[in-house]
Amino acid sequence: MISVTSYTLPDPSDGNARAQWETAGRPALLNAFAGAMYGPAPHATNVACRLVERREWPIVRGALRFELSVRIDIQFRYFDVAVALYLPPVTRVLPPLFVGPNFAGNASVDPDPAIPLNSAWMRPEPAWGMIANRATDAARGVHGGRWPIADILKRGYAAATWYDGDLCPDDPAESRPVRDAGFGGAIAAWAWSFSRVLDAVIPLGMVDSRRVAAVGHSRHGKAALWAAANDRRIGLVVSNNSGAGGARLWRDAGGETIADLFERFPHWFANPLRPFAGREHALPFDQHHLLALAAPRAVFVASADDDAWAGPVDEQRAVEAARPFFTLYDREDALVWHRRPGGHGIGPEDWQNFLDFADRALVVSR
Repeated sequence: MISVTSYTLPDPSDGNARAQWETAGRPALLNAFAGAMYGPAPHATNVACRLVERREWPIVRGALRFELSVRIDIQFRYFDVAVALYLPPVTRVLPPLFVGPNFAGNASVDPDPAIPLNSAWMRPEPAWGMIANRATDAARGVHGGRWPIADILKRGYAAATWYDGDLCPDDPAESRPVRDAGFGGAIAAWAWSFSRVLDAVIPLGMVDSRRVAAVGHSRHGKAALWAAANDRRIGLVVSNNSGAGGARLWRDAGGETIADLFERFPHWFANPLRPFAGREHALPFDQHHLLALAAPRAVFVASADDDAWAGPVDEQRAVEAARPFFTLYDREDALVWHRRPGGHGIGPEDWQNFLDFADRALVVSR
């Protein structure tokens, strides 16, 4: 295994510095993260997108909602993913796109009764309307604040979301067949889903493929960062309260540990990470390297004062440690850390910050 913790970033004043990073440092980091933390993901042999329904979205005048059925084939199986795509009112230019999974099905972000409830296995969350491992009518609109579609569309952005469990259920036993199909863990599978949804949506020609933002909260924030590391079509990644295994440093950090993760969520990360429990200093990287893999594209790390488990101070430390990698591209302004009052969560106020940053960061000339 290649150790990259001692990797010395070339002097930005060196004319060859960027090439050294791109040809040596960056590939070593990708391999190290895939080998020791997130694990592999299989090759998709085909991604097919079928339009199920198109209708006007009544909440924003002139907006449209598309229900898409995306079939993703790999060597030994396939996945059917229901994607909800929202388009803002038509303008002369294609809209930029925010893309990311949801926790309780597409009906949970939009209370429209015409949206079918997702029939896939769901982790029991009665407060979210997920009962006996299935979505119920109580799930409709329960996460509208997590995906404030109207706010996103009014700002001129499109949005695409899907239920994470369509690809990989958030459960050790239920996720086993998916991991056996070639994924190192659930985080790798969810990260992979960002790219496969882009494979389906971009060819439709309804969004600007040069202005794509990946967004994720909590475990989805971990996945969004790994997706951006691997898929350079993502021009902006928003990691909200992602914590351990996301934007937070492992070394000298408080909050969640590797041992905690494997005790509560043993299916999230690849097995090679397990021996580093209690030995975080022995990891061949730290999470500022994950942020560096997005450079020179934009990164917004969002933390919360009372989210001690995710470690806001250590997320800030990671951002500052990653900044020299962005300096290499004269893109220091593309890496932002934001801390708000409150606890672990995501809502419309967070989204206003994401959208404000996207207005500056998602430029065609990137």
